Amino acid sequence: MPKITFIEPDGTSRSFDAEDGDTILDVAQRHGIDLEGACEGGMACSTCH
Repeated sequence: MPKITFIEPDGTSRSFDAEDGDTILDVAQRHGIDLEGACEGGMACSTCH
């Protein structure tokens, strides 16, 4: 299972396990990380990738 680590603007880090097939945006939204995805993860807007 992949592990994704997010580093907050204040320097703290938070790590979460991801399921196979999850995107980084999926994991961020599931755990309340403030990561914008204006196109809902369709990879059309460049806000999350």
